[in-house]
This record gives sequence, C-alpha cells and structure tokens, in this order.
Amino acid sequence: MVKKILLVIVCVLLAAAMLAGCNESYKTKAIPTDTSDSTVTSNGGLAVRYGKYLYYINGYAGNEVDNTFGEVQKGAIARVELDQNGNPLKSTNTVVVSKNVYNTTATSGLYISGGYLFYSTPSIDKDSKGEPKIAQMWLMKTKLDGTDTKVVKKFDDYTVVYQVVDGYVLYVKENELHAIDTNSKKFTDTKIDEEVNAYVFPRYQEGQNDFVNSVFYLKAADNENSYHNVLWYYRAGGEPQKVLEANAETYGVESVYPGGFKLTLVEAVYAGDKVRLIYNKTDQGTNKTSEGTYSYDFDTSLAFLPANEIRYAKKTTYKNFRFLNNDTAIVSNGNNVDMLYKEGADWARKTLIPGSSEVKVLDIEESDNEVSVYYLFSNVVYRIPVLQKTVIDNTVTYSENIKSSSIVFDGSFSTSWLSLDLVGNTLYYFNSDVLENTYYLNLNEVIERDADSRTGTLLGIVTAEDEIALLTSDSG
Repeated sequence: MVKKILLVIVCVLLAAAMLAGCNESYKTKAIPTDTSDSTVTSNGGLAVRYGKYLYYINGYAGNEVDNTFGEVQKGAIARVELDQNGNPLKSTNTVVVSKNVYNTTATSGLYISGGYLFYSTPSIDKDSKGEPKIAQMWLMKTKLDGTDTKVVKKFDDYTVVYQVVDGYVLYVKENELHAIDTNSKKFTDTKIDEEVNAYVFPRYQEGQNDFVNSVFYLKAADNENSYHNVLWYYRAGGEPQKVLEANAETYGVESVYPGGFKLTLVEAVYAGDKVRLIYNKTDQGTNKTSEGTYSYDFDTSLAFLPANEIRYAKKTTYKNFRFLNNDTAIVSNGNNVDMLYKEGADWARKTLIPGSSEVKVLDIEESDNEVSVYYLFSNVVYRIPVLQKTVIDNTVTYSENIKSSSIVFDGSFSTSWLSLDLVGNTLYYFNSDVLENTYYLNLNEVIERDADSRTGTLLGIVTAEDEIALLTSDSG
C-alpha cells in the first residue's frame, strides 16, 4: 500500500514538473571582468560594446534548439576583448551566458544596463506533451561576468516591445504600458497606463541625459468624439504625465483648426540635456494644411509652448533624423536621403542620395571638413561623402558637396531577426552563407575597389555540428 502511494506521489510530481517546466540551475563560475571602463556603446542589437569588451550573440540558432542552460553554444552570449583599432582578439573569445538568445523584433537584441546583460530567450516551460513552449518568450538578465542569471519576466509570445533603462524594463503589450523594477527581489511589474495607441522610446545609452529611462506615448482624448489626441510621458519610477492636449485651445487656433490636431510619433533624439520629440501632425480639414513633420525640444519641466514648435515642411513627412546641429539634419524622405537645413525662418531640403527603393542610413561620419553617409541599399553598404563642413569663428556650416559612392560591404547577411549592426567602426552580422554564424568587418580597413578588403571575418565560436555541416557542404 505504501509503495502504491509513493508511486502515485512520484507520478503526480513528474506530471507537475512536466507542466511547470524544468527548473534550470544557473550556477556558474564568474569570468574575470575588467569594469574600470564601463562605457556602453550601441545597445539593443546583435552586439554591445562595454569598455574593452564586445558582448555579442554567437550566431542565430532559431527557437527550436535545446535551450538548457550550460548546453547552449550557438545563439549564446559570447564576449571578446577588442584591440585599439576595435578588432577582436580571438584568443579572448568565450561564452558568457549559455542560453539561446532569440526574438522576432528587430529592436530586441542585447542590452547592457547597470552591470547586467538583458536578453530574451525561448521558454523551457513544458506543455502537456512535455514539449518546450518555444513560442513563449522569457526576458532574462545576467551579470557581465556570467553569474547571477535570473528570469525577469515570462511572456506568452514575442510581440512585446521593450526597452531596458536604468533599473527598469519598460514594455508595451496589448496597448498597456508596464514598468518592471529590475532591482526588486521579485521583479515587480506595474501597469502604468492603458489604451496606449502609439509610443516612442529615446534610444537607451548609459551616461546620457534624464530622458534615457522614459517613454512618450499617445492616447485618445477623453471625449470619444474629439478629433485630436493627447501626448503623455512616463519616466521609470515616476508617474505618467499629460504633456500635450493637441486641441485647438492649446494651440490657440479655434477659428482655423477647431478640431485640433492628430499627432503621430516618429522618434525621440537627444538634444543636449533635452529630448527632441519628432512627430507628424495633421488636422481635420479638407486640405490638411497643417500636415507635415514637426519637432519640439522638451526639458525636464515638459512645458509645451506652441511658438517653440518647429515645422520642417508642408505636406511632406520625414523620419530617421540625424542632426548635425540645430540648423542641419540628414533625414529619410520616402526612398531618398535628404538634407534639411535652415534658410531664414524656414527649412529647405536637398536630396543627397536618391533611391529606387528605400535607402537605410547606418551611420554618419563627420571629419574636420567633410560629412559622409554609410547607407544600406539593395543589401549593399555604401559610403558617400555628401557635405562640406566649414568652421569660421567657431560657427559650423554645411554645404552640399556630393562625391562618388564606394562599396564597403557586399557580403551575405541574415535578416531572419537582427540585421547589420554597426558598433563604432565595425559591422557585425549573421552570415547567411555560413549557417548564420557571427561575422564582422572593420569599415576603417576597407580599401576602395578592393573586394578582398570588404570580406568579413568569422567572430563567433562555431559549433561542432556547424563545422561538420560546412565541411560536408564544401566537399559536395
């Protein structure tokens, strides 16, 4: 009788374990880590630089591989030291977090904040058949030395968009804004607001201004019959604040635009100790005479004065703003890359890079006398000098000076999840010709018209399975 009872108990416990998932052990030895330089560069992508180290995702593995902690190599988080030119020192390459980093959202890569790595990974919880629930996402964190790994939050899919900030994770799911306190013992998750229609996070980078741990978002007006919408702001650890009721009364235009304005968020970029919120605006009128792209520089008071709003063009909308100064910006305009510049009280536009399909700007390089653009077009990365820079009596001006473009990268890269990631002067990518292992190319070492110089180099640690597959493929 006792044996039967024990057998029943064991069966119940096994079934419960199957349904609840395996309890992983995250115990591991610390990897010696120099934290004297804690400068973080390029959060949220395939690779993040921390001081002399580069933390990166060791290849793209998908979400169907074994994700048991300690058993993962491909898709794991690896680390390598960089030399003075930004090139990896291969002898220092090591796996730091043996979990499969995976997502489907292009902004959900690696983050470093407060001495921790933050990343998403497929769930290892089991369904009733004992299969891992790989369609579900876990958000996890690990110290930079590979220790103190914890599950921060479990989500039922990969649709959640999140931003790691100082001491918090902000995320939006099903029109709700939430904040997770990553310093609390149980990672307290607080619903901040609901019925969020749109949102924009300033790009998180340690050492920036007070707006790095915040989000701007839009909600409908309280009166459901109103045309205008409302801009809100939330800073992690605080309370949500109404910033701008975009009605006619706020702008003082009751006779011209009685319905007020509808805002659409574009992006938020830093402007000194302020944040420059860029948005599209339109009205309810037949001719939409207010339509265009605008910006406003908010300080910590969040005060809004209509007279300080900047309008960049009429009936034209822009995105991907890269400001060279307060009077000059490089922007995306449809398929083209344009320069916006102040001409008297208004803004004018010149096309710098025309495209038959969308041109994606990867970086802006500014020297003492020239501005060049690195851009992606038809899966090829180009560099083109576009502006002449002149400095007279500490005043900087830019003028159009377009030269010939040159190819700097034309290799194969995966777009299954994370695309090309430019960290400093080096391009990192999953090589689609080599089973999506991680490669790099130092753009400063590319020689014009020299195809060999723009061939990427293996960075990642290749698994034995991939080595066999590659050898078999080569022999065939």
